[in-house]
Amino acid sequence: MPHPYAEIASRRGAETHRLGTMADEKTSPDTESKEPEVSDDFVTRAHERNGLHYTSTAGRLVLRKEESKDGKNKGLKAKAEIFVTSYTVEGENRPVVFALNGGPGSSSVWLHMGLLGPRLVDSGDVGALTPAPYGLLDNEQTILKHADLVMIYPVSTGFSRVVKGGKDGEFHAFVEDRDLVAEVIRLWTMRNNRWLSPKYLVGESYGTLRAVAVAARLFDAYGLAVNGLGLISTVLNMSTLDFEPGSDTPYALHVPT
Repeated sequence: MPHPYAEIASRRGAETHRLGTMADEKTSPDTESKEPEVSDDFVTRAHERNGLHYTSTAGRLVLRKEESKDGKNKGLKAKAEIFVTSYTVEGENRPVVFALNGGPGSSSVWLHMGLLGPRLVDSGDVGALTPAPYGLLDNEQTILKHADLVMIYPVSTGFSRVVKGGKDGEFHAFVEDRDLVAEVIRLWTMRNNRWLSPKYLVGESYGTLRAVAVAARLFDAYGLAVNGLGLISTVLNMSTLDFEPGSDTPYALHVPT
């Protein structure tokens, strides 16, 4: 069975080939074809491992924004394609965990395949790391046993990108990054009919600052309250990481582990 990521990549390749063929054809301005509209593209698979039956869905979620010209609404325009991987298990009242890594600029693969997901990269352990190529292990402690899991990859991480003609920098600032993640969570919640499910945000490092900000944004903008936060390697004040002359806080707060 082909890997879902590979299937998505093959679709992208087919689209690129088709667009290239169209560009080679001689067309008049009146008959010139427009580029196809960017749309959501997901692949879903059913799995059973160690007695855990679950469904995985991976692909791109298109975020759009309203555009106007001369005071008139011109409709919604795609602004970014956000890669999302979700794992769900049949059952009533299951919580949903939305998780991201930090950086900023780090892919969420570390929490995804290093801690929370149903499968882990087999790279050994501290002091006994194994060389590539790496295999996969079943995660006996996956959070999926207790809650559904949604991994979000912000713009410029993983497969998430701005649409053609867009600028990455528009989504790299704190507020823009916060709003983007909140919008992804809102859309996923709405499209999967999970408004009544308990919802939790999990972040690591810079992702903890992001999670706190996103929780506030979800409530203020959409009336969507989360039930809790999971903060890993917490940093809610970036100055606590700034080991510079005149900054005493990092020296007082850092404890060797």
